[in-house]
Amino acid sequence: MKTSSEGHSRWGCVIVAAGTGSRFRGDAPKQFADLGGRPVLDWSLGTFLGTGRIEQITVVLPRDGGFGWAPPADARVRTARGGDRRQDSVLSGIRSLDGGLTHALVHDAARPLVGRPVVLRVMDAAERSGAAAPVVPMRDTLKRVVGGRITATVPREGLGAVQTPQGFRIDLLGQALSDSHDTLPDECAALEAAGFPVEAVEGDPFAMKLTDPPDMPVLEALAGRSRFGTGIDFHRFTPGRPLRVCGLELSPDGGLEGHSDGDAVLHAVADSLLSACRLGDIGTLFPSDDPSLAGIDSSALLGEVSSRVAADGWEILQVDVTIVGEKPRIAPERARMTARLAAILGIPEDFVWIKGTTTNTIGDLGRGLGLGAFALAAVRRRLP
Repeated sequence: MKTSSEGHSRWGCVIVAAGTGSRFRGDAPKQFADLGGRPVLDWSLGTFLGTGRIEQITVVLPRDGGFGWAPPADARVRTARGGDRRQDSVLSGIRSLDGGLTHALVHDAARPLVGRPVVLRVMDAAERSGAAAPVVPMRDTLKRVVGGRITATVPREGLGAVQTPQGFRIDLLGQALSDSHDTLPDECAALEAAGFPVEAVEGDPFAMKLTDPPDMPVLEALAGRSRFGTGIDFHRFTPGRPLRVCGLELSPDGGLEGHSDGDAVLHAVADSLLSACRLGDIGTLFPSDDPSLAGIDSSALLGEVSSRVAADGWEILQVDVTIVGEKPRIAPERARMTARLAAILGIPEDFVWIKGTTTNTIGDLGRGLGLGAFALAAVRRRLP
């Protein structure tokens, strides 16, 4: 369902930060509390600014002020004042957006760790259906409690916990909120009451909401769960040994020098993972003066690094590799290299990207005397 004459969706966003957060019992409302060195509100604001698809963002602040919070120096961000009820605050934010926008996200500022994938899923679904929200399936057995006693078990099939951001066609959302006279828990409730369907998309169990003080240590742990590391390695070509690149034998001769098989790509990837997880470096773990490692397949070394990463409680999210040199050509081998690297690490192939470049004749690599590799790895702490 598109609303513009060209059928092209244009997106705004309303971040609801107007609540008092009475249950949080802090010096300021919870959305302005410190999380990892910056206000809770700033975490989700940064995510929305980074989507590349949102033209304007309105932050709806409490009527009595923003408790020292100031918007970033970004022309896309503006502020509005909240109302007595949630729907009043959302309407204030919607009305502050420019008239040319067709769709809007509505997000709770107290849900700081929303990720870009969830945001994009909601946007895509709202463009299809007019309204969408992320939902996390219920995993626990549900009980009805009356007067401090369990009175019934509630079947959890078909039940889910709804999150934000929720996405809507602006005309539908404005109409549903304006027509509602009840106090609403979220914007979906307004559309449900008006008879508009809302598409459910996959939510993120890590995108929890800050409600009570005990939630803050959990959010602090989650906020630090992702890390990045880089790795770099160079090897000179030498005759008399196979050329192994990214765990593949590409030629029976003209390989890379090294105590192992010289696979610079796998060495760089290993160092990027070790760096991200703070587990040392490849030279320390696999010293070049260890005779047992002479000529070893670097796939075995990277496999050991991957095992250490997992044992320390990390999971690999992404590995990006740039291979530098005049040869071999990477594009014809990219698919095989990607599959091989993913298999060594035990991750899906779409978690891996490999590309090649040259130095434009600069230096020994530009003269075809060797091969270099740069790697970037992203990891995330696995929670119990």
